Amino acid sequence: MKKYRVLFILAAIFCLAGNMFAQKDFFDNQGQVTPGLSGDTEDVLPIQIQNPRTDDVFWDKVIYLQIDLRERINYPLYYPEKAIDGRVSLFTLIFNLVKDGKVPAYEFDPETEVFTPEKKADFEKFLTTFRVYYYVEQDPITNETLFIVEEGDIPNRECLKYFIKEVWYFDKNTSTFNAKIVAISPVMVTDLDNTGQLENVFTFWVPFDLLRPYLAQTEVLITNRNSGDLMSFDDLFMKRRFSGNIYKEANEQNRMLLEYSDTPAEVHREQARIKNELVNFENDLWEY
Repeated sequence: MKKYRVLFILAAIFCLAGNMFAQKDFFDNQGQVTPGLSGDTEDVLPIQIQNPRTDDVFWDKVIYLQIDLRERINYPLYYPEKAIDGRVSLFTLIFNLVKDGKVPAYEFDPETEVFTPEKKADFEKFLTTFRVYYYVEQDPITNETLFIVEEGDIPNRECLKYFIKEVWYFDKNTSTFNAKIVAISPVMVTDLDNTGQLENVFTFWVPFDLLRPYLAQTEVLITNRNSGDLMSFDDLFMKRRFSGNIYKEANEQNRMLLEYSDTPAEVHREQARIKNELVNFENDLWEY
């Protein structure tokens, strides 16, 4: 009896191992390429990063970046404009997560970022501001208000920029110099007032860590040369496969670069100064 029990356990282990390493077929039963070439993504977790202790961080700097999606390196964040092969744009992903209440959004304040319940963004106001067609339903179980928006009505094309708040810090416990994204904000480039001129319209902040589990499960095509060259949005951000320009650093007067720079040349000099400060700090750590 004991022998049969051991054989049963071994068989169960082999079956489990087979399921763990099961792979998707490249072509489905209709001969089409299977969406998600890297396999199932539902259980994929974000890249793990160590959360340092406060006492171990003796230097840090808060930086704000503007990411322009019209730059080629940032195309993977903008495209596809319509969902295809299981892929969506970053804005479509964020829009649906906020709409469905899976990720909280907070009011955009140019002076500070406050992520408290009283600062929760009014999503219905966002919909009406940007003239997004929607209708409302009541959840029959929770009685919550549900906003229904068709995919074609999501204003993906108007989201041409993002603001990112990040912290650069040195962890003396691991002797590493790191950058961590704290929050991300879509910026709409549109003509809200019907003046014929496009302007940047700020939307809301989303805490980046709350977004990461969904970023890790959403694949993005990063090159036109190889349709199988996929990574997740989380990989893209963690590996810093994007380009951004500094528009603000933490300072006593809480001013943006444009507020104390008179010309574009002065702005560029300030951006270069901040970048050099980060590079020089890291280099100085290893000087003996």
